[in-house]
Amino acid sequence: MFRQERRLGFARIGYIELEGKYRTPLLIDYLEKPKILECIDFGKAPTVLEEIDKKRFEVLRSKDENFVIATGLSTLNPKKLVEYIYKLRTSTYKPLYTVALAKPSNIPLLFYMGVDIFDNILAIVKGYQGIYMTEFEEIDADKVKEPMCCCPSCVNGDFSEEGLAKHNTFVMKRVLNMSVRENLRNFVEAWVKFDPNLTAMLRFFDKLNQAYHPRFSKARVVMTTEHSFTRPEVRYFLSRAVDCYEPKGKALLILPCSAKKPYSKSRSHTVIRRALGEVWKRGIEEVIVSSPLVVPRVYELTYPAVNYDVAVSGDWSRDEVEFVSEWLSRFVEKGNFEVVIGHVVGGYKEVVERTAERLGIDVVWTAERDVTDQSSLRRLKEVIESYEFEGYSLYKSMFNHMLRYQFDFDFEIKRVRGKYPNLEFYVDGRVARIDLNYGCLDIDLALAKHLIKKAYYVEIDDFKPKGTIFAVGVKKADERIRPNDIVVFYNDRYLGVGRSLMCGREMVENDGKAVEVKKVGLRDLQND
Repeated sequence: MFRQERRLGFARIGYIELEGKYRTPLLIDYLEKPKILECIDFGKAPTVLEEIDKKRFEVLRSKDENFVIATGLSTLNPKKLVEYIYKLRTSTYKPLYTVALAKPSNIPLLFYMGVDIFDNILAIVKGYQGIYMTEFEEIDADKVKEPMCCCPSCVNGDFSEEGLAKHNTFVMKRVLNMSVRENLRNFVEAWVKFDPNLTAMLRFFDKLNQAYHPRFSKARVVMTTEHSFTRPEVRYFLSRAVDCYEPKGKALLILPCSAKKPYSKSRSHTVIRRALGEVWKRGIEEVIVSSPLVVPRVYELTYPAVNYDVAVSGDWSRDEVEFVSEWLSRFVEKGNFEVVIGHVVGGYKEVVERTAERLGIDVVWTAERDVTDQSSLRRLKEVIESYEFEGYSLYKSMFNHMLRYQFDFDFEIKRVRGKYPNLEFYVDGRVARIDLNYGCLDIDLALAKHLIKKAYYVEIDDFKPKGTIFAVGVKKADERIRPNDIVVFYNDRYLGVGRSLMCGREMVENDGKAVEVKKVGLRDLQND
C-alpha cells in the first residue's frame, strides 16, 4: 500500500507499507537484500517487449499488484524512454520502479519524471567492472589518485570490487537525498546540463501534459537555461495570465523587469513611480518585460512573477526576443489601447520593436540611455501628462485578476487595506489576503462559501477537519485542483479553506494526504 504525502510535480513523496515501512523515493540496495524484494513480481520478460509483441508481453509481464515494474528501459532512446515512463506514470498511482536504470547522473531527472523506486544494480555492476562513479562521471578506479567523497570505502581506501560497489551505492543515495527538495526543477535543470541525453530527455518531457505541476509554490524559479522557456510554471502562467487579462486602462506603459521582486519595490521601478506618480489613476496599464516572462502589473504578486531570478543584463538572444515578443503581443491584443508607450532600452526595446512589427502599431519611445536617467524620466512624464484617461484602482484590479487566474471566479470587493505588497481585501469583513510565500490569494470563509460546488472545492465525509484531510475522507473534488492550490472543503456542517497536497482526481482515486487544513468553521447552509 502506497500512501502519498505530497507532490513535487510528477515527483512524489510518501511511504510504502509492505513487510515494513519504506519511505519514497526509495533506493533498493541489493547489497543489503531488503525484504521488499521478496514482495516484488518482476515478471518473465522486459517491459519493453510490449513495444514489439503485445500478446506475449501480456503473458510474461509482471503481475505485481502493488508496484509498476519497468524493466529493460535502458534499451530505449531518450525520446522513447521519456514517453514510456510518462505513459506508465500517468496510468496508475502505484509506485513506479524502473529496474537497473538508475545512475547518479540520471536520478534527479527520473525522480522529477515520477519514478518512485530506484536500485543500485548498475552501481554494483560498475563496481565489479572496476568503475568508480561520481555524480556525473564514471572513472577507471586505477586512475583515481585520491578519494573524492567521505564514504567508508573511500575513507578506508577500499577500491576492491565490493568496495567500489559500496562507494557507487553511497553516491547514488546521496544524489537521491539531494533531489528531494522544493526547488526540484531548478536542481534538475542545472544537473542535466552535464549530459546531452538527459538534456534532451528534459526537453521531451516538457512537451508532455504537465497537469501534476503546481501553479503556486514557495520555490524560487531560477531562469538560467533555454529549458526555462518550457518550464511548466512558465507555460501555465503565460497562457493563463493572457486568458484572464482584462485591462481597464486606455494607455499601455511597457517597462523592463528588475532584479528585485515584486517589481514595484525595486529601485528602478520606485524611481519611475516617484517621477510619474500613480499612473493607473490616469488610466494607464503597465506591462513588465522579462525573459521568459511577460507580466502585467496586476500579476506581479502572482507566482512565478513574484518569486523568480533571471539575469537583468539587457543582452537578449534572437530566440528570447521572438519568444517574449510573441507573448507581449498577446497581452497587448487583449486591451483597447489608444497609445502604447515603450520606456525600454537595449534588448527590451528589441522585444517591443518586434511586437510593434507583429501587430502593426506605433510606439511612443521615451527612454534614451537608461530608463532611470533624468532626461528619460522627463520625456516619459511629458508623454504621460499629455494623456488623460479614466483612472481605476490598481489594487482592486489586482485582486480581480488574481481571483480570476486562481479560481476562474469574479467577486466584488469594497476596500483594500495593508501596506503594499501585504494587501488585504474586504467586503464587510476580510475575504482574502495576498500570500507572498506562494504567490496567490489566501481566501477567508466569507469568500470560500461562494466557491462551494463551483471552483476548487473538496466535498468531505461527515467529520470536523483538523490538521490534515486524508484522501479516504474525500467524497468529491474539482478535477482542476493541483498541488499547492488553495481549496474550499465542506460537508453539511463544516466549511473550511486548505492547501491541496495532491491533484483533485487523486483525492478520490489515490491514498494519502489530500488537504492541509488552514481554517475551518461552521457552515451556514441558508447563506451558501
